[in-house]
Amino acid sequence: MFPELDIPPSVQIRVGDKILNPVIENISPEPPEPYRVEKPLSSLQSKPLSKVIEEYLKDKGHIELRTKSERDIKHSLGMLVEDFGDIPIGKIDIEKGTLFKTHIKELPKNRKKYPELRDLSFHEVIKSDSKFERISIVTFNKHIGYVSSFMIWCVTHGYSHVNPFKGMKLRIKKHDREGRDRFSEQELKEIFNRGNFIHFTNVESGNHFHNYFVPLIGVFTGMRMNEICSLYLDNIVERKGNHREKRWCFNICEEKHRPDKKLKTQSSRRIIPIHDSLIELGLIELVELLKKRQIGRDRLFRELKYGENGYTRNVSYFFGQYLKKLGIKPEDRKLDFHSFRHTLIDHLKQKGIDISYINEYVGHKHGNIDFDRYGKGYNPDILYNKCVSKIFFETSHTRKIDFKVLRMNWEKIVPDKDWSGKV
Repeated sequence: MFPELDIPPSVQIRVGDKILNPVIENISPEPPEPYRVEKPLSSLQSKPLSKVIEEYLKDKGHIELRTKSERDIKHSLGMLVEDFGDIPIGKIDIEKGTLFKTHIKELPKNRKKYPELRDLSFHEVIKSDSKFERISIVTFNKHIGYVSSFMIWCVTHGYSHVNPFKGMKLRIKKHDREGRDRFSEQELKEIFNRGNFIHFTNVESGNHFHNYFVPLIGVFTGMRMNEICSLYLDNIVERKGNHREKRWCFNICEEKHRPDKKLKTQSSRRIIPIHDSLIELGLIELVELLKKRQIGRDRLFRELKYGENGYTRNVSYFFGQYLKKLGIKPEDRKLDFHSFRHTLIDHLKQKGIDISYINEYVGHKHGNIDFDRYGKGYNPDILYNKCVSKIFFETSHTRKIDFKVLRMNWEKIVPDKDWSGKV
């Protein structure tokens, strides 16, 4: 029927009396996978990774990154360059994102602390001996969070068409509340035992007000260490409540003319009443004496020097050593200054205080748009009645911890000039 399809005699095969027609197949090779045509990179996508990182950090500068935060971000983004070289930003795709995830999982914890690892390249480090403990899930998620935020910025600004790190964070099985332990009431009694506390804080020397008052403010407010250490004298204010009398408060805020003051989140900004015990211990008296005797002094704890973690370094070191000397920092429990915050929050929760009041007092998000976005914070009188007045610690049902025994004679202790030599 179709003569053009007949097999020509030249390719027919005779076997005996039979003529066989061979089956002719298309033997041209098929591609192993569908053809993938890569689109050429745009001028923005062709920029070197390091240059885009510089622009990203410069753009982030308007939110005034903390020194430590900027260092951490640079470290995480720098590992992209270490892993893949200074390639065009547009080359960071899903495949490379998955590879990066695999690699940083293998990073040793605190690798710069090991002399044998310091001079190794990134790829040599991730292949290092298994004797080195690998980074935690928390640290892994922090790295992924930083590079993911960077790539989101890149997509927004046209440097990339995809964020390859989206959804790569690992789930932390342990509940958040188990991340750091709280102090027991017995441990609080030991920490604020007069013999221990006055001796080790060395407050009577006249230049260690911070070692004395920072822990005390911490246990009664749950404030973060740097929120306390960065207080200025004028951040301790009187505010009118619902009634006529004024109430002493901490004004926890960021201030444009004081770039050293940083808050962790927007919800950290708050005005909270000062606990009666802190007033009884002479906090307001100390503030007034410092204003009177040290003209020009601006910060409450001026003796603390500013560093990459704000003003916390000396107090953090002191408190860690203090816990060790008291024998209440066992290896199997995570206890440090931040445990005061956990202790205070749990203390209020166990007394049935509504979570909205607790969140306002400690500077947490409410998780409710009506609370977080609209209106002012609670009036100081409300916070005092709902939270502050309920804060008292007891080792038994009838025995409260007596903080009054820590009272000092500030008239004798406060010098006429501070220890930096400024009048």
